[in-house]
Order: sequence, then C-alpha cells, then structure tokens
Amino acid sequence: MNKILCVILLGALAVSTFAGAFDWERAVSLYKQGQFREAVAEFQKVLAEFPDHSDSWKYVGLSYYQLKEYASAIEPLEKALAQKKKENRIDPDLYRALGQSHLALNHHERALPYFESLTKAQTNVAVNFHLLGVAYANLNRPEDAAEAFRKASKLDPKDGDSFYYLGVQQFRTGKLTEAIASLRAGLVAEPQNVEMLGLLAESLLRYAGNEADEKKAATLFDEATRVAMTLKSVKDDVAAAELLGRAYLATKRFQQAEVMLTKAIEGTKQPTAALYFNLGFALAQTKSWSRAAEMFSNADKLNPNDTNTLYYLGFVYENQRRYPQALEAYTKAYEAGGRSNADIKASIERVAPLAKQ
Repeated sequence: MNKILCVILLGALAVSTFAGAFDWERAVSLYKQGQFREAVAEFQKVLAEFPDHSDSWKYVGLSYYQLKEYASAIEPLEKALAQKKKENRIDPDLYRALGQSHLALNHHERALPYFESLTKAQTNVAVNFHLLGVAYANLNRPEDAAEAFRKASKLDPKDGDSFYYLGVQQFRTGKLTEAIASLRAGLVAEPQNVEMLGLLAESLLRYAGNEADEKKAATLFDEATRVAMTLKSVKDDVAAAELLGRAYLATKRFQQAEVMLTKAIEGTKQPTAALYFNLGFALAQTKSWSRAAEMFSNADKLNPNDTNTLYYLGFVYENQRRYPQALEAYTKAYEAGGRSNADIKASIERVAPLAKQ
C-alpha cells in the first residue's frame, strides 16, 4: 500500500501588485493545467525582476515536486520558506512539500523536522500526522510512528492507510492485540484493503497460536480463516493461497489446506521451506504419505537440521514402513533438538528394531 503523499493544497492566489500581472497569471494558469515545466519558466521571469517574491519560489518548487524532480524542488521551496518567515507568514504547504521531497529522496532525518513543524502548525489535519508517522517509521522509531499514525486515524477514521501503518508498527513490536484492533478498525473504513486483510489474518494466526485457552484460540483461528477467505476473494494470488492454507491447517481442515498450499507451491518459482513443511503436514494428516515425504524432504533441503521437519519426515517414513529411513530421520531430529526430546527418543526406540529387520 502506497500512501499518496502528494497533498499540496492550493490556497487563494492573489495577483501580485508588484510582479507583472500577465506573467503571474500565466504562470499560475500553467501550474493549474499541469504544465509544470512551462510554469517554472514563467515564475522565473517574475523572480528575475523580484527575487524575493516568495510565492514564485514556492510554485517553482512545487512544479519540480510535481515533476518528481525532488532534488530540484528543495532549494526553491527552502527559499520560499525563508522569505515567508521574514514576512511572518506560515505556509503549511511548504513544510509538507519539503518533507515529502526529502522522503522521496530517502532523506528521512531531514524530512522529520518539517513534519514535526507541520503537525504543530495544523494540529487537526490527519495527513500531517500520517506523514510524520512515515518519517518515524523509516527512522526505525516504531513507538513514535505508532503514536503519529494513531493520531492520524483518530482525526480521520476513514483513512485506512493510517490504520494499516499503525497495525504494521504494532505487529513489528509484538503488540498483536493492539495490531488486531487497529486492523479491524481499518477494515471498517476499507473492507477490501488487501494489505490490511493479509496482516490481520497473519496477526490472528500468530496470536491464536500462543493462546493457552483453546476456545479463545479456536475463535481467533476461525476469524483468521474468514479474513483469509475474504483476502483470496479480493486478490487470488500465491500469498493469499498460502495464508488461507495455513488458516485451514490451524482449523484442521486438512484437505482444504492441501488444495490451497499446493496452489501456492505451483504458483511460486522458489517455494520456502515453511511452505513445503506446511503442505507436507497437511498431506500427512490425510495419509498421503508419498507426497508428504517429498514435501518434507524438500523442506529439509532448504532448511537442513530442522527438528520438526526431520521428526515428521521420520513419521511419514515410518508409516510407509521405510524403517531405515525413518530411523535416520528420527536420529537426526533427536540430535538437532539437543538429544532432549522424549517423544523423538521413544520414536527411535520404536523404529530401531524394525530397521534392523
């Protein structure tokens, strides 16, 4: 999700009494028509005669900004800001455009002061706090970013982007309950927002996976499944299929999980070890032993010596009566787990005599 940062507000433009009226009106007209390079040339004519004309500097900078020539935009915008400060005039457009230009150039540290000033000048404008949150997020200041996005979402409850970015910061800092609440609120504003649907489903799955109360966990897993199904209906791609497959696994709908996870593997050029493992687990639950062994083997190749992968690979081999392979997998799993897992040790003791036969 890309927040549309280009929020440049055009105030009432009075014709200058000291600049050439024709040139000024033509320059403004060109800017409004989107002919930004031509507008720059006209504004520069005004500046040649009146070099301290702050609004001309402003619209030269805004023109470059609209042309996405952000480095060129900064100097005229700074000149406009300096001149307006001399005139004791506050122009929020300049702070916003300067901050956005620095953001576009990945100068996040430089962008921050402009957005901090902007939020102080306009305390009731949601987009100001959203931009401040973006700057904080890029500076790895998640708590400050979350607070800024929280203010933005309160000022504009229909702004799904701020709810999403708030949820992202909360998710990254492990505050899953807060992330879930933020994303639920955001989906009220934008029910089919793909990014929010995906992050909400992921947050629910993780939170439910750590919930000790089985009834609460089941409720959360069911919600995650519904959200993932909605996501797939909105955007039917590999990521949605994998997420829904994992949700089906959590709710023990193994055949549906197999279908979704198979689709995810077939649709991606480089499946992850986790994706292979999850499909292997689903296949093992439906006793599709051969395919399950293949998936766990693929997972082991990508992520060697993972205890869970080796244990389930041994389990599948055992059910195929491939006892030597099962013993080898169990033994590797036992070693990888620090030789302390009682269940794996029991599996080794169970299979060892059969492997000798």
